[in-house]
Amino acid sequence: MKTELHTHTHPYSSCAVDSVETILKAMIRAGYEAVYLTEHERVWTHTELRLLQQTFPSIRIFPGVELSLDPAGSTHMLVLGTTDQEYIWLQYEPEAVLQKARQENNLTVLCHPFRWTETPELLKYGPLPDAMEYRTNNHQGDMAQRALLAARKRKLPLVNSGDIHAARSVNRFYLETEFPLEHPCDIRPIVMGGRYTLVPPEGAEPAPEGTA
Repeated sequence: MKTELHTHTHPYSSCAVDSVETILKAMIRAGYEAVYLTEHERVWTHTELRLLQQTFPSIRIFPGVELSLDPAGSTHMLVLGTTDQEYIWLQYEPEAVLQKARQENNLTVLCHPFRWTETPELLKYGPLPDAMEYRTNNHQGDMAQRALLAARKRKLPLVNSGDIHAARSVNRFYLETEFPLEHPCDIRPIVMGGRYTLVPPEGAEPAPEGTA
């Protein structure tokens, strides 16, 4: 299944350019089969997701959230598979977030780890997330190489994601898995078990922007 783990939409994420409808249409054209909606400090409700899924039945639409783990906003983490606002209330308590996520089988992913900091606090002192982003639309080149080395040192899985903010960024960085995503939490055992491939693979160039 062609899967996007990291998606922002307008107006729920102020940094996003396009609406969820515009982005989902681009993903469907590009052959995506599953997507996680991960707004900044905002979760989609069950009702909203149900209506979206009815409108776009050809792609599985799952919930998630992107949290800033410190007031300065230098360290971000995805929690995938949840509609629980309690994660937002806990966002400045990384240990509590990670404990809750593991209890509830929600995948945690350290976002663009070297975009704004030399080494995120979580990688220095713990606790560690389930996985780290490797290559995204805003985390490539030297940043991605540092993520690769950091993940190997800590034995963490690496994932590619689009960190989508606009339809033009679709179809460049994502995951492929042969295992079905039927439930929002299915992604955690897939990533933790290494049952996926990175697209593009390590060292390969992504598709040009706007090719969806």
